[in-house]
Amino acid sequence: METVIEYAAVGLLVLTILAVSAHMMRVPTSTLETVREEQLYTVAERVMDKILLTPGSPPDWGTNIAVNASNLQDFGLALAGSREPYRVDPDKVMRLANLSTLPNPLLLNSSRLAELLGIREYGFRLRIVLLLTVKIAPTGYYSYQQLTFASRFRVRVENPQGLGIPNANVTGMYVVVRVQPGASEGYVEAKAIFTRSSTTDALGECELDFTPDLQAYFSDPRNRPDKWYFSFLIVRADWRGFVSVAGYATNYRGDAPAEGYIIGNYVFVDRNIGPTPIKKGNRVSGAVHVKDDLLQAVPEYQELLNFTTVVWCRDSTGNFRNDDPLCNNAGRVLPSAVKWYLVGYIRYVEPLASHVFIFATFRGNPVAIVVSRVPSIDIAYGPKGAAPANAVRVTRMCTVYNYPFLVELTIWRWVEGYP
Repeated sequence: METVIEYAAVGLLVLTILAVSAHMMRVPTSTLETVREEQLYTVAERVMDKILLTPGSPPDWGTNIAVNASNLQDFGLALAGSREPYRVDPDKVMRLANLSTLPNPLLLNSSRLAELLGIREYGFRLRIVLLLTVKIAPTGYYSYQQLTFASRFRVRVENPQGLGIPNANVTGMYVVVRVQPGASEGYVEAKAIFTRSSTTDALGECELDFTPDLQAYFSDPRNRPDKWYFSFLIVRADWRGFVSVAGYATNYRGDAPAEGYIIGNYVFVDRNIGPTPIKKGNRVSGAVHVKDDLLQAVPEYQELLNFTTVVWCRDSTGNFRNDDPLCNNAGRVLPSAVKWYLVGYIRYVEPLASHVFIFATFRGNPVAIVVSRVPSIDIAYGPKGAAPANAVRVTRMCTVYNYPFLVELTIWRWVEGYP
């Protein structure tokens, strides 16, 4: 009996030793993995702080056109001279934007960004998006003789995950500008502003109908059909103190056939999208001719709809302005035969303007080109697919033009897998 007990005790002791040994072997591995994850999180935090809390070098690199990807010394998005943390310079953010159909002429690409941040051995994805996204879709049109305007709109307010936000207060500012046909300067005669408000439903959607306003507007004998009319919509959404804006050109079905960037005082416009050009004889029609006036919209203050002058590199007669280095590769009309941008210098840029509306003609009809100054960024050093399981994601809030933005940085080690 005693022998059996001794054997049982020895067996139990052996099992205990094996269990303790196995646990001791797992502890260093688990501890090492935790340390590696904490180190990666520290890297992500450090990179995020550098992006949002430092202005870079030179501190005005967002508006300084002499600074490009090759001679930028240090990277940071903070607004130079601001004492408010997480206040981001919109022009610096715009240097990171790259529309899917329009390459940014002053783009700072992700590989150079990784080099400036000192994280070439890491993969990353950087998203800077509005906390509230406003989407506008026309659902009805108003016709006055030969004129047609989008007059009824469905507005959707979304969060960064694409889910609709109920109970958001939506205000639409519909602007109609009457001009004298054919003039290039000083042709703006008058403008009218109509305002409608609503609240989003459970799906985050609402409707704004300006048809009665347009009916009343064109019943005025001063608004004759022989004039040109540029019209556009600016929507402001407010949800629990968080504000967002969006703009839409209403007098061209499918938007104006051009898009662009505003960086500093420069506007870059190109036409890579739009309707198929119409052939007139042996000549292809469909060029977009821009005017010398534009309008800057400040949705927060309706009375600050500000008209200003833009000096294009090439005017309507083909004269070339050679006092600006950006004019060396500038076109006169859109599209350009050599794929050049239309480049202009805005004499005064309203600091709080969210959108710029450029007056132009397309196939003899007036159109408004909407250029947003509220950027949305999604860049990656590596593919944009799902990140590895051990990737670290950090988020911050910042402000651009007093609008709240969500900043999301996902980072991983190249040696541990691709996203």
